[in-house]
Amino acid sequence: MTRSELKFDRKYPEQRGDTPREGFSGDILLQNARWFTRIRWVVVAVFFAVGILIRNFPGIAAQLSMVPSAGRMMILAGGLAGLNLVFILLLRPVREPISRPLVMTYTGFQILGDLIILTVLVHEVGSTDSFIIFAYLFHIVLSCIFFVPKDSFLVTVLAVFLYVGCWTFEMTGVLAKPHSQLTTPMAMINVLSAVFIWFVVWYLTSTISKAVRARDSKLAAANELLIAADREKNLLMLRTTHDLKAPFSGIETNIEMLKMRDWDSLPEAARATIQSIEVRAATLRERINDILLLGELRTSPSLKSPEEMIDLNDLLGAVIADLSVKADQRRVSIRLAAATVSVISNRKQLHTLFANLIANAILYSHEDSVVEVTAERTQKGVLVKIVDHGIGISDKAMPHIFEEYYRAPEAAQFNQLSTGLGLAIVKYIAQVSSLRVSVASEQGKGTTFEVMLPFERR
Repeated sequence: MTRSELKFDRKYPEQRGDTPREGFSGDILLQNARWFTRIRWVVVAVFFAVGILIRNFPGIAAQLSMVPSAGRMMILAGGLAGLNLVFILLLRPVREPISRPLVMTYTGFQILGDLIILTVLVHEVGSTDSFIIFAYLFHIVLSCIFFVPKDSFLVTVLAVFLYVGCWTFEMTGVLAKPHSQLTTPMAMINVLSAVFIWFVVWYLTSTISKAVRARDSKLAAANELLIAADREKNLLMLRTTHDLKAPFSGIETNIEMLKMRDWDSLPEAARATIQSIEVRAATLRERINDILLLGELRTSPSLKSPEEMIDLNDLLGAVIADLSVKADQRRVSIRLAAATVSVISNRKQLHTLFANLIANAILYSHEDSVVEVTAERTQKGVLVKIVDHGIGISDKAMPHIFEEYYRAPEAAQFNQLSTGLGLAIVKYIAQVSSLRVSVASEQGKGTTFEVMLPFERR
C-alpha cells in the first residue's frame, strides 16, 4: 500500500514585501537568531563537559597548561547559559513578520555577548598559544552570510578589537598573562597573522555572499514577473471560461425543452445523438465550474475566508445528498458514520473539499461497491476518512495526483470524463484552511483519503 501526505511549501518571506536591498529579510534573520540560541546550548554543554573532565582528571590540566581550571570553565558555561536564556526570553514574544532593523539589534547583542565570552575563554587558554582563536571565524563567516558587507565588517572589527585588546592587556600586565611558550615577537607575529587571516576570510566570504545575494535578488525579481504574468494569464482564462458558461447553459436548456416537447417524435438515432450531446455538455459544465473555482482559489489564496461553527455530520450529509444522483448512476452506495462533532471553518470551502473527495471515490469505484465516509474525534482534531474499494492509485501516479489536470493512465481509462481538477481544488482549499490531507492506496483494491480538521481556529 502506498501512502502520501499533502504538504505545502512555506511562503517565501520576500513575497510579503519585506525584501531588503541587501542581506536577508527580517523573518529569515529572526529564524537564524533563534537557531543561534539552540546552537549556544551545545556550546554550554561542551563547556560543562570540559569542566567536569578537568575536575575528575586533574592530570590533564597539569599536562595542558593552556586549559583553564574546572571552576572557571563552569563559570563560563554558567555565564553563557544565562546569556542564552536572556536572548530566548527577548526573542520569544517576537512574531513574524518583523522589521529587519529590530532583529538586527537582537542579533547584534547575541554576537557581542558571544564574542565577549569567547574572548574570556581565549584569555584563559592563552591568547597566542591556542587554536581557539579561530573560533572568532565562526561569527565572522556567519555575519558575512546573513549581513551586508558593512555590518559583517563591523563584526570582524569587533572581533579584532576584543582579541587584540585582550593580548595587549596581557602584555602590559593589566591582565594576568597565562603561561606561554612563545616569545613576545613570536606572539606578536601570531596575533598579526590571525588578524590578517580574519580580514582575508571576511573579504572573500562577504564578496561571495554579496554576489550570491545579488543573483538571488535578480531571481526573485524574475519570479515576481512570472507570478504577475501567471496571474494575468489566469484572470484571462477565468474571463474566457466564465463567458463559456452561458452557451453551455443554453445548450442544456434547449435539450431539456426538446425532451419535454418533441422527444417521443424523434427517431432513435436522434435521441442517442441528443443524449450524447447532453452528457458532453454536462461534463463541460462541470469542467467550467471546476476551472472557475480553481481560478478563484489561485487568484486569492491568502484572503481569510469567513469561518463559522459547522456541524460536520450535517455538512457531510448535505454533500452526500448532492452526490446521490451521481452515485445512483454508477450504482455506488455511500455509508456515513460521523460522530456528532463541530469544527470551525469556512462552510462553502469545506463542502467543496469533501464533495470533490467523495465524488472522486464514486467515480473510481466499481459498480455495486460502497464508499464509506467516517468522522471521529481524535486528540489532534477531527479525522474524516473517505474509503472506496475501486481501482486504487499506482505508486507511479501517487506523487502527481494533486497536480492540476493530472490523470493517471488507469484513471483516464476507467473514467474518460474526469477533468483532473478535483484533487487540485482539494489541495488549494486544504492550504487556505490549514488542513492536513493524506492518502493511502493499493492499486486494484481501493483508496483512503484522510482529512484532519482542527478543533479551533488556527
